[in-house]
Amino acid sequence: MISRREVVTAGMLGTLVTGGTSEAAEQSDAQIVRDALMRIVGNLDEIKVSVDAGLRGNTMSYGSLGVIKGRLETWVRATGRFPEFWDVGISVFLEIYDWHIRQRQPIQISRIAEQRMAIQWMFTQYVLRWENEANYIGQQPYDR
Repeated sequence: MISRREVVTAGMLGTLVTGGTSEAAEQSDAQIVRDALMRIVGNLDEIKVSVDAGLRGNTMSYGSLGVIKGRLETWVRATGRFPEFWDVGISVFLEIYDWHIRQRQPIQISRIAEQRMAIQWMFTQYVLRWENEANYIGQQPYDR
């Protein structure tokens, strides 16, 4: 008869544990196996996030662009037109830039007042406000 211990130590997981015969050694072996499995789960979660981000990419329904899209729809319904300017942080600015790259759209970046950078997206200039947090999206768009 083969014991469970011999099966575990002889297999793939056996390379992760050290041999021993006492009950304390069995508990430490179980802890080592548990820790190794938790690291595997962590790595699989990282892979899942990477694949998910790669498949979704930069769409108008995901991330900061999804937030902007919702607020933009509300603004257009209320005013009947697109706003001229909207303040955003650096991460949002770069996400808009990445959207242009991914969708193979021409990128229109300009320098505006106060030496600020603005990128054109959906008929609106998104003004980079580097002094705010990276994911900053202004509460309201505005006109001149």
